[in-house]
Amino acid sequence: MPERAVMPSTPSPDDLDDQAIDWQTLLHSGEASARQRLDYQRWQQLSPAHKTAAQEAEALWADIGLTASAEQHRARPRRRAYRWANGLAAGLLLAVLGYGATDYVPSWSDTHHTGVGQRQQWLLSDGTRVTLNSATALSVDFTGTQRSVTLRKGEALFELADDPSRPFVVQAGQDRVAAKNGVFSVRRDAGQTRILVASGAAQVQHQAQTLELQPNQQALYQAGQAVAERQQVDANALTAWQRGKLIFNRKPLQEVLAELERYQYGRIVLPDATLGAMQISGVFDLNDPQNLLHTLEQRYGLNITYLPFVAWVH
Repeated sequence: MPERAVMPSTPSPDDLDDQAIDWQTLLHSGEASARQRLDYQRWQQLSPAHKTAAQEAEALWADIGLTASAEQHRARPRRRAYRWANGLAAGLLLAVLGYGATDYVPSWSDTHHTGVGQRQQWLLSDGTRVTLNSATALSVDFTGTQRSVTLRKGEALFELADDPSRPFVVQAGQDRVAAKNGVFSVRRDAGQTRILVASGAAQVQHQAQTLELQPNQQALYQAGQAVAERQQVDANALTAWQRGKLIFNRKPLQEVLAELERYQYGRIVLPDATLGAMQISGVFDLNDPQNLLHTLEQRYGLNITYLPFVAWVH
């Protein structure tokens, strides 16, 4: 890497942030020379703005825990969410950050699956319409006596074709959902499963518990939890993703960011618990997933720093 020259003037705040992050990448690469380390110290002293940018980048680097392996990804996008790179590059960097190992890889038995940020709809052989949300995989096994679907990961909405002689069954890990008609969704994340009924009725079996759900009711099972209670919810809002929308009504920012993260590669980091409690309301357009964070940034005055596949909210 060429030696860096000390810049004589103060760049824009965005450029300073980028330069500070570049310095951190170099200094943690194991390849920084003594001259470059001295240049970094001089760079920090050019102005109070330089010093602030350096301190923020150092804190950012420490909290995210990037390693020297990140140096190979220095040809990174800058500070705009729409420049986050494609799935292949994301997979490589997520492996570096320790997330790639847990990602689901579609298997030969998956009848239908979607990638990150994708939503797809299929009409099954019985006339049931199934809509898959982002990063979802399921397999379908219909027989003469039963309609069976296995949700391996993600979220699916089922609009059932009426067939009283063949119950429609969704298996999601330890949870079994059975219905004869109506509309319901099943969401399977790491550590929890959510079953939501929009119309009709569904019977949920989880370990020793059997629960009947009616319209605008859901059951949420956490890992290791033996029972769950019915919760009254707004099914129309919670299934708005199938219409290309995310609807939040006074939701904590931390929960909103966790939901947005489902629709794009990379991680969204929010270290400030107080900021995470900020209540968010609004409708977000899933047809423009790369602009979701920018919308939050504009509406709520948030500061967001973009690293390779990591967005730092502060």
